[in-house]
Amino acid sequence: MSLLNAAIGIFTVANPIGNLPIYLSFTDGERSHDRAIARSSSITFLVALLIATWLGNEMLDIFGISRGAFQIAGGLIVVLIGISMLRAKPPEEHHDPDSVDRDKSSSVKGVVPIGIPLLAGPGTLTVAIADPISSSIEGKTLLSIVILVMALLIYLIFELGELLSSRISISTMQVLTKVMGMLLTSIAIQMFLDGLKISFPSIA
Repeated sequence: MSLLNAAIGIFTVANPIGNLPIYLSFTDGERSHDRAIARSSSITFLVALLIATWLGNEMLDIFGISRGAFQIAGGLIVVLIGISMLRAKPPEEHHDPDSVDRDKSSSVKGVVPIGIPLLAGPGTLTVAIADPISSSIEGKTLLSIVILVMALLIYLIFELGELLSSRISISTMQVLTKVMGMLLTSIAIQMFLDGLKISFPSIA
């Protein structure tokens, strides 16, 4: 996958616009409190994705998992998320809806469940680790910059949450979700094919 594909994949799976209603359900209208939730959510996303980017390959080595095998498995996971987005359903592979209710009164709700697992769930972590770019120091650095920009964008979306929610209709949200689902499914299939080429060079 290219750096652009990785950026699109991470943003689409994190789906900050789709998760905006959940964020707003945790806010109370107090500016400083709402901003703190947005800040902790974006920082949690940033830290989790950076850890995945820089330590993901080492973790694969520890468990004896080849990059090709991980890309195949990751492609299958992400394609399920993409298909569920096309069907306009919350992807169960990405987050556990029950955890939202369970942690709704938590003082760390910006970290859990918004930061993890809504924004930085299995799907986003898989895209960060499986991207071939993350196999080199230069690639990891570039991907880290992309992740930083994504974190800032997530913070901005949450910061403007009330305004965006009043301007974006439910039907528009569904259309955006389906478009992002199509992009994500295409990226996931490419991830799967790249994994096959690595695992079985003869079919390349």
